[in-house]
Amino acid sequence: MYQTSNLPNTRLHVADALRGIALIGIILIHNVDHMDFFVRLPPATNEWVAWLNRITRDGLYFAFSGKMYSIFALMFGFSFFIQNDNQVKQGKNFSLRFIWRMTLLVVFGVLNTFFYCGDILVSYAIFGMLMPLASKLNTKTLAMLCCFLLVQPLEIYQAISALFDSNYQLINASSGEYYRLMAVTQEHGTLWEAGYNSLRYGQLATFKWNISSGRITQIPGLFLLGMLLGRLRLFYNEKNNLNTWLGILAITLVVFFPLYGLSNLLSDYISRRELLVPVRGLLRAWTNLAQTISYVSLLVLLFYSSATINRMMTKLTCLGRASMSNYLIHSMIGATLYYGWGFGLLRCNQVITVFIAIGIILLQYYLSYWWFKTHSHGPMEGLWKKLTWINK
Repeated sequence: MYQTSNLPNTRLHVADALRGIALIGIILIHNVDHMDFFVRLPPATNEWVAWLNRITRDGLYFAFSGKMYSIFALMFGFSFFIQNDNQVKQGKNFSLRFIWRMTLLVVFGVLNTFFYCGDILVSYAIFGMLMPLASKLNTKTLAMLCCFLLVQPLEIYQAISALFDSNYQLINASSGEYYRLMAVTQEHGTLWEAGYNSLRYGQLATFKWNISSGRITQIPGLFLLGMLLGRLRLFYNEKNNLNTWLGILAITLVVFFPLYGLSNLLSDYISRRELLVPVRGLLRAWTNLAQTISYVSLLVLLFYSSATINRMMTKLTCLGRASMSNYLIHSMIGATLYYGWGFGLLRCNQVITVFIAIGIILLQYYLSYWWFKTHSHGPMEGLWKKLTWINK
C-alpha cells in the first residue's frame, strides 16, 4: 500500500498553465469540428480556400487532436493525487468524498451534454470513481497498471485475433449512427429538440467513440499517469527533475517520428480492414501519447528554465484555474454559434472557425482574468468545491 510523504503539495502554476493550454487546443478542435456536427460540408468554390481549409484542419489535428484532451486527463489524475494526498496527510479518508465529487461531475456533464453532444465530463466522472481504489496501490503496481492501460490492450487483442482468425469481426463501435441522428436537430431543430436528442444519444456516441478511438483504456491510464507524476513530484522544480524531463522529452521524440511515419504507411501494406483498423488505432494512440508527453516535457522545461516562457505561461493560469467553467461556457457559446437554433454557422469553412475559436479564447481569457481579481476559484469550481464539502 502507498504511504504518503511529508513533503507539502502546494498549488502549481505550471499545472494550471498546462490546463489552460489544453483548454485552448480543445476549443480550437471543437470549433473546427463545428461542435461535433459531423456531416459533409459543401465543397469550397475557390481553389485557394479549399487549400486553406485543408491545411488548417490537418495542421490543427496534427498539433492538438488527441493531445490536448490527454493533457487534460493527465492533469485530472494529478489533481486527484494532490487532493487525496492532502487529506491523507491530515489522517482523513477522501475516498467517499471523491466519489461524491465525481457524482456531482456527472450532473455537470449531463448539463453540458444538453448543449454539446461531445461532452467528456461524464466519462471522466465514471472513470474517476476508480481512482480512490488505485490510490491504495503501491507505486510499482500503479505503474504496471498504468502501462497496461496505455499500451492499448483492446487494440492489441483485436489485432492478434484478426491476425490468427480470418473470420474475426471487429467490435462494432461505430458512433456514426448517433451523430447522424443528432445532426438533424442540430441543423433544423429548436434548442429543446437539439438538447433532448443530445441527452438521448450524446453519451452513447461518446462511449462508442471512446471504444473506437482507444480512449476506453487511455483515459484511466492517463489518470493513473497523472497520479504517478504527482507521487514522483516531477512537476516541482526540485532535485534532478528538469534532467528527468529532458530525458523523457528525448525518448518521446525518438519514439514519435517512426510511429507517426509507420501509421501513415500502414494502408500500403495491410489491406484487410479487420487487421488494419486495430493496428492503425494502436499506432495512432501510441503516437498521440508520445506527442502529448513531449509537449508536457517541453512546457515544464521551458516554464522552469525560461523567464519569458514562464511569464507567458503564468498568464494562462487563469484559464486553467477555471478550466471546467471555461469548458462548460465554450460548449454553450459554440452550440449557440453553430447549431440551427442559434446563429446557424454549421457550414462555415475551417478558416473562419479558427477565427471564431480565437475570439472565444480571448473572451474567456479576459473573463477569467477579471474573475480571479476578486475570487479564489472559478465559478463552477467554487460551486463544485462547496457541494463536495457540503456537510462540512
